[in-house]
Amino acid sequence: MAIEEKTKTFAGIYESQGHYEDALNIYIDLLKGSPLDEKLTESIKRLQSLIQEKNSERKKIMDTQISVLEGFLHKTYAYKNSPA
Repeated sequence: MAIEEKTKTFAGIYESQGHYEDALNIYIDLLKGSPLDEKLTESIKRLQSLIQEKNSERKKIMDTQISVLEGFLHKTYAYKNSPA
């Protein structure tokens, strides 16, 4: 019991620090030993949602960066190919 609580504590620490994947892995391991634990299931669902949000935000940032770089390349090519 003490090990499980300590592990849940570590998962909580990971989660509070934004290390959602690490926390999720701990909760999944705990769920294997206690498959009917609803709190673990809720924690897993919450973390999966947080991870999905985090990935969505990263994708938006990357898409913006790609768009800026493509614009820069387009202007560079246009300048390079313009008559002098």
